[in-house]
Amino acid sequence: MGASVLNRVVDIVSVLSLLSVRLLLVFTGAFALAACSSNAIRIRYDSEPQGAMITAVDSIAALGRAPVVKAYNLDTLPEPDENGCIIVPGVEALWTSGATARIGGLRICDLEQNAFSIRLPRPTGYPDLDVDLEIAIERGRKLSIERDRRVYGGVQPPRSNPTGIE
Repeated sequence: MGASVLNRVVDIVSVLSLLSVRLLLVFTGAFALAACSSNAIRIRYDSEPQGAMITAVDSIAALGRAPVVKAYNLDTLPEPDENGCIIVPGVEALWTSGATARIGGLRICDLEQNAFSIRLPRPTGYPDLDVDLEIAIERGRKLSIERDRRVYGGVQPPRSNPTGIE
């Protein structure tokens, strides 16, 4: 009799686990669809040279090292002006050498286009450009390695002549 009750409990737990997994999949799917259809503008911030830390001017929140993409939900931005344009908060780029570049609020009038790219060039007169270039080269190497890992599944990429036969 004890084994029968235990079997029923196991069956109930299995059914509940299956239902919870299905429910989780439904919520995940709904969330993904909502995210895809959301009213957002994506801006890719790039620095020249790459690798500058990009921060939001209005909140001093770090967005990440350039190149970095930030999605702005249109529902959280200020209302469009009389011309239908919105203002996206500005950003600042800070390189390892201490050089900075800033762009003020961005006025976007074409809300049908949902992807933009902004490049922040390093000031030419600031010293220690070689430090920032070194960081950019190292960052490029790391990004290349990460890309290769995604493409080749973590194994070494094929060489031009892997067999050694000439």
